Amino acid sequence: MSILPISKAPQPDEAEFNAFFPSKFSLSQFTSAKSDLEGADYPQPYTGTGRILVIGTDERYLKMENGTLFSTGNHPVETLVPMYHLHKAGFEFDIATVSGNPVKFEFWAMPTDDEAITGLHQAYLEQFQKPLKLSDVVGALGPDSDYVAVFVPGGHGPLAGLPFSDEVGAVLRWALDQDRHIISICHGPAALLACTPAVDGAAFPLPGTRSPPSPTHPTA
Repeated sequence: MSILPISKAPQPDEAEFNAFFPSKFSLSQFTSAKSDLEGADYPQPYTGTGRILVIGTDERYLKMENGTLFSTGNHPVETLVPMYHLHKAGFEFDIATVSGNPVKFEFWAMPTDDEAITGLHQAYLEQFQKPLKLSDVVGALGPDSDYVAVFVPGGHGPLAGLPFSDEVGAVLRWALDQDRHIISICHGPAALLACTPAVDGAAFPLPGTRSPPSPTHPTA
């Protein structure tokens, strides 16, 4: 057992120049091999045909103010714990990304000893790796679309692309116009920036709330 302090230096991501994972110290403090999943018991689950659209991030790197790249994606717990609850409550999912490329995860935060969460990830692995292209989803949306909700998971990855996407804005505006639910967590609500005049030219669609500032490409 080492008596040296755990390093607080970011760990290099050798897959990209000037890119880094969180430090060993950060991982020891802010990740866990088990999630905090509890209370996922729904004695009368939903039995209808409505589905939930999950908008994942296809962005791996987030540029920092000092020019380095943070190796990121969707946070596994902030993606899979809500999905687990929704799945146990009777809902199934379609998974999409802006480009149709695979969903990126912050796998350094995966609760590897949590069989419920890793099992759900495996169950939807094909969809995570071969998601729908969001523009194709947008093209098929209408009043009779069977999505009852849109879920935008957390993690830092959503900051890099979703706020600048016309397709994300179109899906969220559709959900609001059709009185569908929008579910999001942590950094996921950054996707609402896609519904600002600077992105899609229309007014912010949530009356009674303060319109967020127009997005600029993230550097922090």
